[in-house]
Amino acid sequence: MLFNFSVLFSNNTEKDVNHMVVDKVGNTIECYIDSFGYEYVYFIPKDSVDRDSINLNKIYYAYNDFNRIFHYSWSFRENLKRIQNTTGQIFTINGDTINYIDIQFNHDMINPEIFVKTGMKKSEYIDLLKIKRIETDFSILSHAVKRGFYYSYYPFIILTTLDIFLKWDSQRRFVPQIWDNYNDLLPGVATIGMKDTGVAYQALTSILPSSVLLSMGYDYIKKKNIFYFTPVYEKTKFGRNMHIFSFKQMFKNRLDRIFFTLNKTSIGNKVLSRFR
Repeated sequence: MLFNFSVLFSNNTEKDVNHMVVDKVGNTIECYIDSFGYEYVYFIPKDSVDRDSINLNKIYYAYNDFNRIFHYSWSFRENLKRIQNTTGQIFTINGDTINYIDIQFNHDMINPEIFVKTGMKKSEYIDLLKIKRIETDFSILSHAVKRGFYYSYYPFIILTTLDIFLKWDSQRRFVPQIWDNYNDLLPGVATIGMKDTGVAYQALTSILPSSVLLSMGYDYIKKKNIFYFTPVYEKTKFGRNMHIFSFKQMFKNRLDRIFFTLNKTSIGNKVLSRFR
């Protein structure tokens, strides 16, 4: 009798959990996620019965009706790291503006909150999914300085290393051959026996600052100090692409994909077992 009454007179509403998949430019898909694969997320769009998919590399983050972020990309995590310990402004989806002097993120996305200091003795927690965007100060350009340095410095190191192998003389000793190539990048230092400046030193010292300035200018023009999180409406895009380009991460992703493919084959398993 209790069961019959509970069914007949219940005021039941739709209890299915909705999922929101946000890509790196702000497009939002409201759906029911079916499963996660190694490369794709499989879902059924809202008001549809057809199964669809999206590549994991395109997803910025995904959350549900309970404000739980259950998947986020490397770019999302890296953006959080860059925002931490900066000053700036927070713009919420309700139209509020909050000035802060410090910011910390709770990386446990079961409760996606941020801790902000708004004064010397004032602080508060804010729901991450209630934030439209965060604008930091331009100390964020320190990442552009590092990127500009590495992008110009590493090619010199790589080309010098290749030159060593191309001009290798088996009749000479190992250390002198390496030193003769790498000292081309160094200035003349009499204390260590270098009387002449390396032939590539002038090019290195002129390209490095130019690369750094170009990198900083690019980030300034592209407004890389503005970080977007939750679109106000489903069809509202971010003000910029939130993807972070990284050779290191690209290489890691490619390597993971190769290992995953090898794991699926018997020959690959035998090869990988030798390295374990």
